[in-house]
Amino acid sequence: MRWQAILAASIAAAAGVAGAAHAQAKADERGAERATLQQTALTDERAPNETLRRTSPPNAAADRTYEGPEAALLEADVDYLVREGRRAIARGDNTALWTAMVFADDLVSGRNADARRTLEAAPGGISGGIADMLEPFLLAAEGQVDRGVERVAADSLPAPLPEVARALVFEGAGRLPEAAAVYALMVEDLDTTPPGDSEPRTPEEFERVLGAARVTNSVYRAALVHHRLGRTAEARRYYGIVQQFAPRSADVIANLARLDAGQPPAEAPLDVKSATGRWMLFMAEYLTQSETLQAMVAQVDPTGGLQSTSGSALLQVGVLLAPDADDWRLYAAQQVLDAGGEDGAQRIIDLVPASSVFAPDAEIVRASIELERRNDAAAMAAAERALASAGERWSIIASVGDIYRRAGHADRAIPAFDRALGMVSEPKDRADVLGWRAYAHRFGGNISAATADMRAAYELDQSVDTRLLYVSILMDDPRGWRDGIQVARGLFAEQPDSTLRLNALGYALIQRPEGLEEGYRLLWRGFNNGQQDYAVIDSLGWAYYQLGHFEQARALIERSNDLSRHEPNAEVLDHLGDVYWRLNRRDEARTQWRAALEARPDAIRRRDLEQKVQRGLTTPAPRTRELPQVSLPDGPSQREDL
Repeated sequence: MRWQAILAASIAAAAGVAGAAHAQAKADERGAERATLQQTALTDERAPNETLRRTSPPNAAADRTYEGPEAALLEADVDYLVREGRRAIARGDNTALWTAMVFADDLVSGRNADARRTLEAAPGGISGGIADMLEPFLLAAEGQVDRGVERVAADSLPAPLPEVARALVFEGAGRLPEAAAVYALMVEDLDTTPPGDSEPRTPEEFERVLGAARVTNSVYRAALVHHRLGRTAEARRYYGIVQQFAPRSADVIANLARLDAGQPPAEAPLDVKSATGRWMLFMAEYLTQSETLQAMVAQVDPTGGLQSTSGSALLQVGVLLAPDADDWRLYAAQQVLDAGGEDGAQRIIDLVPASSVFAPDAEIVRASIELERRNDAAAMAAAERALASAGERWSIIASVGDIYRRAGHADRAIPAFDRALGMVSEPKDRADVLGWRAYAHRFGGNISAATADMRAAYELDQSVDTRLLYVSILMDDPRGWRDGIQVARGLFAEQPDSTLRLNALGYALIQRPEGLEEGYRLLWRGFNNGQQDYAVIDSLGWAYYQLGHFEQARALIERSNDLSRHEPNAEVLDHLGDVYWRLNRRDEARTQWRAALEARPDAIRRRDLEQKVQRGLTTPAPRTRELPQVSLPDGPSQREDL
């Protein structure tokens, strides 16, 4: 995709090269615009619009610097990115990232002429990829709505994004009947079948997985417009489609109630600025997905941090331009938190008002932020606020239970899950709550209660997620191990080339001596399929450990630990400590065990780790055994090929 490639490449300062040929052809035409922008940036250090300063660090120095755009995004410092964008333009560094930042500031400030000059000086000029993405909304701001709709570059975007762009331009201009017509045609052309719960095996299934978020968000906009126009039947149908993809969406539930009461949607109508913000949110999701897929195909090791700097930039600007996009704000805050930006995540989530239907969700995110800060008291307080405002939303109550579990308070987690369980009747929902409660029991060291809950969940629901959790819980129960293996074999038989399922069965098998040889073979095959998957790499390393081959175990588990270093895993660290001990690297072993204790292990592992730190390993080392022969398939295979 033309503009997608340009925007992504700008992070590495390569966008100017990508558009060099086009830029040269139009150099004279754009020279004056670029010179004007550079002179403005050099002589007029504008403070960005207040809208774009709302998540920036308080009392930050105007001359602050970061190592790069990602570091600023981890602080949610959009203010800095706009300022640096203007400075970059002054240096002649007209990359797509800086163009998008400065354009957003110009547009929200009502400086349409400046916004146009910004696009004219961008990579590829007014006919380039970044202008394809943004000029339709500038034209609408200039009062040229029909030209804006015509300007949408249909050949540069996957469906349904061109239709979404056209409809958003109409929405921003208040021309709702025309927006509704575009959305209606869009929905008719969409595949509105939700993806299954298994890993995709066909191109059609893969497309459904990739498109699920775009379908959900675009059909939701169709529902809102039809709702606002009083077209009740159509709105109800579109809300129903969204619920098939996201059954527990608080905004859909709230708006269906408003529809029944004859009230308009909870969200405010769009203007040009908020429509531009909404468009940036669609682009953020697409960019992040595209860059993540590119990294997977290239088999690039995960590096931590943001999955897509360009996607995150558009996401953070988008939620500022569209102030009631609280569902996207939750996503933006969680994304920054996952990348290690606790303070930035806090400032993003604090913009969710107490009146929002997503206010309880925001408290869950706040609790997660405090857990990362090791401030468990503040996390528990946020969880209590979520609990108080949850109402009939059992999923929030279950999420509160999981916060208690993560904070090491099984005594408070279990009652929360009990309460959630009493609120649900659908088998799938009951199975979900039972699974959560089983995990909390397991985390607290109550294996028998965990097994009982997991068996009850399995009776209600045999989805892939439920069965995987069943295997994970029962592998630790000597009385349930064989039943767990049986379910794991069923999962494997359905998709014998799935790394996830190979790891589930293989790791469960090596928990017992009689399963070690078969588990080792399966894990080798999983490793062959997923050499960037830290879980299967650790599992194979642990199989080597059980077979007494400690150097091979060390190499694999060190690799697993490297891949998960941005989110330390207590089990991997524990395994690595054991390997170091067997290799007579005692100080390093204790270092890893202490790190495992810091990674919030479950109660049983915590007790074991504390004993290891004090006394070391007191059990005999596994004896060295001959490694089983492994024959790896050249292509997709069936279970009996092993």
